[in-house]
Amino acid sequence: MSGSLSAKIHQAYRYAIDPTPEQVAQLRSHVGGARFAYNALLSLVKENWDENRARKEAGEEVATADYLGTSQLDLQRLWYAKRDELAPWWGANASSTYNYAHVHLARAFTNWKKGTTRFPTPRSRRTNHSSTLAGTAVRLVDSHHVRVSRVGEVKTYESTRKLYRHLERGTGRILAATISERGGRWWVSFSIEVERQLPPTRSPERVIGIDVGITTLYTGVTPTGEPVLAVANPRHLVVAQERLARAQRVASRRQRPKKGVAPSKRWKRANSRVQKIHGQVANQRRNLIHETTTMLAKNYDLIVVEDLNVTGMLKNHALARHIVDASWGEFVRQLDYKTKWYGSTLVKADTFFPSSKRCSRCGSVKAKLGLDEREYHCEACGLVMDRDLNAATNLAGWPSKPTPAGTRSVAGRGGEVRPGRQNTDEPAHPAEASTEAPTLVGV
Repeated sequence: MSGSLSAKIHQAYRYAIDPTPEQVAQLRSHVGGARFAYNALLSLVKENWDENRARKEAGEEVATADYLGTSQLDLQRLWYAKRDELAPWWGANASSTYNYAHVHLARAFTNWKKGTTRFPTPRSRRTNHSSTLAGTAVRLVDSHHVRVSRVGEVKTYESTRKLYRHLERGTGRILAATISERGGRWWVSFSIEVERQLPPTRSPERVIGIDVGITTLYTGVTPTGEPVLAVANPRHLVVAQERLARAQRVASRRQRPKKGVAPSKRWKRANSRVQKIHGQVANQRRNLIHETTTMLAKNYDLIVVEDLNVTGMLKNHALARHIVDASWGEFVRQLDYKTKWYGSTLVKADTFFPSSKRCSRCGSVKAKLGLDEREYHCEACGLVMDRDLNAATNLAGWPSKPTPAGTRSVAGRGGEVRPGRQNTDEPAHPAEASTEAPTLVGV
């Protein structure tokens, strides 16, 4: 491609696998081994710190060397010194299973020291069902089989030819692979370093502003006010709610796992049905987002979206479930890296830009606009327009249309705002689905 730039990027491929019952037992051994190593090292560090704290409170002098370190190298050395005592069975699993437990625990301690998360807690058997292996421990045998260390060849449900061709040509390299059990199925997710031809950034000739919502999931408008995208919200979680509630009621009547009590086989089967429904909803949601974002990144040069504070919106308990089901954050995240793949540009309008309250014709801003008002009525110029189309039109023209004097202090929620500004693009997070998305959605 003329003018394209060759770059090495990280990309993800995820496939459903079909292990035999013997392989399932071995995969669960890997998952349990990683969880055990994480919890055991966390317990050793915590006991050491508590002991030193007690000595310090008793008046003893405690040297810095007496404290166990929390870096990946420190935790790895600690595991090598204690593994024969703590887990004499450790050789049954791939060695990288435990190495990534050190990586994840070290990262948890780092985040805690930064103040971004709480102190690390032990991983639960009920919620943790994954294990990460080094790239050398997992490889593709052909386009339908994956070889996992200590497990053997495992069949995949779909073809892995796209990844297999990258590896055959030498344009891709497996960095790591995560084995997980989700929604009643086993999955393998590859983290790949791929050499990709990135096209030059296109000039902004085709511009679209996108307003995300709940009734209409994505509304796209050009700067001239022409609606070009309208994706209705399929409400995957709401549609599945009746089936999910019925499956959850059945599971609630079974003997669930408790302290000192093993779950019954009937509970395991019932809980598997619940997890399967959750998995189907997640896959449907992810597929729609991939289709839409791929189409937008391919067909438009400049895409303007709103930088929403989704965390703050989730405090509205009446809408929290619908907001989570819409996955606005995932939509923007995928646009972020796909626009770089296809040479388009993503612009995030300021969080406080009043796209819904601002008139797309004259620029006046309403003081209040209730969520039940589905049409925008402008008292200044008499414009009557669907509120989603009005917001998308404002985004398509942002920031080329300045807010009129005297109205800038009216924010999206009625408070004062700082002047609008364009956010700089952050580095993309290239995690792509394993299948090619269709190019047209709702146009």
